[in-house]
Amino acid sequence: MYYYIVDQNHLPLEKFERLQTQLQGLLAEFKIAGEVARVTPLRNITDLVNTASQRGAKTLVACGSDDTFNQMLAALKGRDFTAGFIPFDENSILAKILGTENLFTGVKTIAARRIEKIDLAKISGNYFISFLEFGVMSQNIKDATLWQSLKLLSSESKSFTIRIDDSYNVTINGQGGLVANIRSSSAHNERIANPTDGNLDLLILEKLSKMQILAHRKAIGEGCLEKVPNTTVIKCKKIEFLEPRGFSLTMLGRVVAKFPATVEIIPQRLRMIVGKSRTF
Repeated sequence: MYYYIVDQNHLPLEKFERLQTQLQGLLAEFKIAGEVARVTPLRNITDLVNTASQRGAKTLVACGSDDTFNQMLAALKGRDFTAGFIPFDENSILAKILGTENLFTGVKTIAARRIEKIDLAKISGNYFISFLEFGVMSQNIKDATLWQSLKLLSSESKSFTIRIDDSYNVTINGQGGLVANIRSSSAHNERIANPTDGNLDLLILEKLSKMQILAHRKAIGEGCLEKVPNTTVIKCKKIEFLEPRGFSLTMLGRVVAKFPATVEIIPQRLRMIVGKSRTF
């Protein structure tokens, strides 16, 4: 049984209703109709995931934004679903990675039901497949102006204390960083953020000169910190963020945890429906 969680998120109502109508028609055309549940102020994504579980749904599909999918995963709480994603947002990063670039391709992908097992990350009891950001990386650097970028990336460094794989602590002065499982540049041949390698990638951005900021602003905005000078890169399976206490970890601008917090990888845990053009 398919259970579709449909989320308006920040879309204008007229556009959302048009996409919802198109979705219903395509689900019928591809013969994968199921229960369609809309997110409302009275029924959030967690409530709908609970309802899907109670009704015996086997395939859970997020229809909306990347944040819709991330919130759906966070609500799984260890329950066993096959997951899918149909984007309503043409700028979706996950859609590009998963090979479901638009609504039509997303529905067609669900119908084809090509399933890959991918690594699932966990933080504070919540699950995710993408990446977490902290410090300056929590800011929207990609869309910032040149002056805004210089101001953000010239900010004062913080001292981060992090424990790796229950075996050693590292203390690094940096401006922020990422914990990556999947990102927009994920691919089979990528050393960083490969969601099938059983590892998390911790990338910490150290202090940069103004010339370095100008030269590497694009790579920083895309989260490719390994291309930036003096970036610390650590592959691991477990990360404990210890200091500074109270420092935020965000996902697409939404705070999901604060230091101290622990992130772990669960290899090959999620059954994900993917398209032919997926990047990993």
